[in-house]
Amino acid sequence: AAANAVKDIFCEKPIATDLAETIKAVNLCRAKGVKLMTALQRRFDPNFSRVKRSIAEGTIGETIVVKLCSRDPAPPPLKYVQGGGGIFK
Repeated sequence: AAANAVKDIFCEKPIATDLAETIKAVNLCRAKGVKLMTALQRRFDPNFSRVKRSIAEGTIGETIVVKLCSRDPAPPPLKYVQGGGGIFK
């Protein structure tokens, strides 16, 4: 719907749960001239929140650049894997 309305798209990953649907979405966005971006949202991750709070409170001093890298602490729950796409298929 967004691509057909010529609206840029910020999509929580994955774009789709199978390759054919992903290719279809990418091709539609290309045809419409729509930007399509995927991301893994970590806005509410406790460690990211702690960094943001430390910057806002001035705990770590003047901040010029912040570069963060995150890894999940454990494998995903079985229920998630059973209903997920991508590498879990």
